[in-house]
Amino acid sequence: MTAPLWTCDDLLAGCGGALFDPAFACGSISAIEIDSRHCKSGDLFVALVGDKQDGHDFIAKAADAGAAACLVSRPNADAPIAQIIVDDPLDALARLGRAGRNRFAGKMVGITGSVGKTGSKDMLAHALAAFGKTHASQRSFNNHIGVPITLATLAADCDFAVQEMGMNAAGEIAALTALARPDIALITRIASTHGGFFDSLDDIAKAKAEIFQGLQAGGTAILNIDDPFYDQLASAATKAGAGRIISFGRKDDAEFCLFEARQHEDGMTVHAEIAGHELRFEMQMHGIHWAQNALGVLACIDALGLSVDDAAARLASCPTPKGRGGRLSGRYQDCRITLIDDSYNASPASMAAAFASMTATAPTIMILSEMRELGDATATEHAALMPQINGLSPRLVIALGSAMHDALGGLDDAIAAIAAPDTNAAVQILEDAVEDGDIIFIKGSLGSGSWRVRDAILANFDTASSPNTSSQNGGNSHAA
Repeated sequence: MTAPLWTCDDLLAGCGGALFDPAFACGSISAIEIDSRHCKSGDLFVALVGDKQDGHDFIAKAADAGAAACLVSRPNADAPIAQIIVDDPLDALARLGRAGRNRFAGKMVGITGSVGKTGSKDMLAHALAAFGKTHASQRSFNNHIGVPITLATLAADCDFAVQEMGMNAAGEIAALTALARPDIALITRIASTHGGFFDSLDDIAKAKAEIFQGLQAGGTAILNIDDPFYDQLASAATKAGAGRIISFGRKDDAEFCLFEARQHEDGMTVHAEIAGHELRFEMQMHGIHWAQNALGVLACIDALGLSVDDAAARLASCPTPKGRGGRLSGRYQDCRITLIDDSYNASPASMAAAFASMTATAPTIMILSEMRELGDATATEHAALMPQINGLSPRLVIALGSAMHDALGGLDDAIAAIAAPDTNAAVQILEDAVEDGDIIFIKGSLGSGSWRVRDAILANFDTASSPNTSSQNGGNSHAA
């Protein structure tokens, strides 16, 4: 029998709470949930107070769903469920996350960066599963709520844990890394994803470097040598007490050096030099950015003292994460199409990487929603996409969001461009325009809703042939 994640006594001690009514005993906890709609038997429902909703209004629904207990500051006397009273459920969740980390005796890997965090986290968790029991943050649980949830659901007997960390402001990574306390810290890349919150890339780099503040003494920092901020990040890691720095990237002096990523129908073959010996391995993903991040993942494996060759071989079975470039072939509107689903999120860096990955299989229709959180650079960054799109020569571009609408004038006259007022209109335009053999590419910021177009396609999709892409809830919040 699997041991419970938390017993009642351990839970009370970990979060610093007390039972509202001893008549309702707290059962064993197997998972943590902040949305009552997703509660199930054995869950701890945390009643968080948000800008639009108060979790305390849903205590009864969590009880009806079978939750074992609720973490609350205002108990519902009429709800037949164990209720643990704390001053602030969010602070109590952080305490529970800290308690989960304290009892974990395995190795913790922390990952941050402007782009590539979630994909790297997923690849690393997939590779580590071959070596031992592995726990990783779900979806993009990388902020002040997601990190404590991940740590609080970390079983004590796990061998490895992988924690993604994101931010929207300086100081946020520092708080998250203080909870996670990684043995290894990976920074994927610094990019202008956070322009709406930071004045410069230098400020972004400094904020990402906060991950080293929580690095265990003598721990390992893994850095992209192609990043212009490599030296700055390496210096920050050294000052924080890192015992080793491993570089990855395309430069010749990288310890994990990428030679080539040769794309083919099923993904790509990666050729690299790893600590002095050559290595070839397969990946299901497309794009050199995936290959680079894979080398960062393999550097983590090396830092853990595990077989890099075995981990590289395992990457061949790692599926493309949802909404991040997976390819799906089938029939839509009675036409044979290939759908390239990169709808999860977008930034100037991830747009450029996605476009570069499609040079061999250029899309005929592109559905692009605007990039967000770019601040004063919004117009400039959207305009900069147009020459890249021109190079791909799609037949049609369907644009969502005012920033993307405003940039369409930079497209070649041969490319039809339509500014869709909303996602429903975009779907209608697509239905009218699709032709047999089309390659349809979808990308945009999460809040712009391009994933809704993806879901509409999949709802009327026939004979799907690839496991790499599937529908996802577009409402997951995360930090960059």
